[in-house]
Amino acid sequence: MPPRLVVKNLQSYFFTRTGLIKAVDDVSFTIDQGETLALVGESGCGKSMTALSLLRLLPEPGRIVGGEITLDGRDLLHLPDVEMRRIRGNDISMIFQEPMTSLNPVLRIGEQIAEVLRLHQGDTKQQALEQAAELLTQVGISDPGRRLRNYPHQLSGGQRQRIMIAIALACDPKLLIADEPTTALDVTIQAQIMDLLLELKQQRQMATLLISHDLGVVAGNADKLAVMYAGQIVEAGTVKKIFKNPLHPYTQGLLQCIPRLGQQQALPTIPGQLPDLREQLEGCLFLDRCSGPCAPCGHQLPKLEENEPNHWVRCWRY
Repeated sequence: MPPRLVVKNLQSYFFTRTGLIKAVDDVSFTIDQGETLALVGESGCGKSMTALSLLRLLPEPGRIVGGEITLDGRDLLHLPDVEMRRIRGNDISMIFQEPMTSLNPVLRIGEQIAEVLRLHQGDTKQQALEQAAELLTQVGISDPGRRLRNYPHQLSGGQRQRIMIAIALACDPKLLIADEPTTALDVTIQAQIMDLLLELKQQRQMATLLISHDLGVVAGNADKLAVMYAGQIVEAGTVKKIFKNPLHPYTQGLLQCIPRLGQQQALPTIPGQLPDLREQLEGCLFLDRCSGPCAPCGHQLPKLEENEPNHWVRCWRY
């Protein structure tokens, strides 16, 4: 069976007054039906821009300038805007980072869920509200009839995130994009939300793109992992392989930053910061932060190559 989502050599650039920013530069990955790919990296590395590129919702002055995106063999980059609007929320849904700012504060919860069902499924208002109540039950919200009449500010952070999941799953999407779905939630609620997403994915056999900077969340919920740095994927493979044998120095640094039970000494850090993508950079983008650069690193960008079966790395060491 071919992959559900194929992204090949995706390039999304921002044309600003101060220069060209290559926010997503030559990014490729696939996600199969029922599979979860985690996209990880520090803030500003291009994770969310990759997700917005899949939906063709890049903010101005951003544009997709190259590459391919196909969903079940359908080319998304060349669809008319009208067709793309039908796909958003229907075939591809997204859970955004902050549910309080993603939900409309002046509309009741029931109206916000029902709107998706009326728009994409053609349900009547009554049918949509009945389906909305069923969705709230599926995502673990008790007394759904009362919650449908609530406004977002009347719910807790965990409940609002469950509402966002219900909206995203309303039309039974083929691809779910979860952009930092546990941000600003306490650890217990984080675990509940991730368990819920895992259960719903298995029930519905969705392809899932999980965007996170939390490798602990990724370890327990993803099948494959792609590590992003400065708009590029620097390492990709199965979660098991990368956690067991990280190859890229950036991936190694990220894993070393995870706190261990009983650890007494201070956590190591990755020195420096992301490069300014407006500059014309030569060589490896991680050069200034790398602990062991090689001779070609300063003048030639390494390619993402398969170092061992199903394990790719962008590094001159390999």
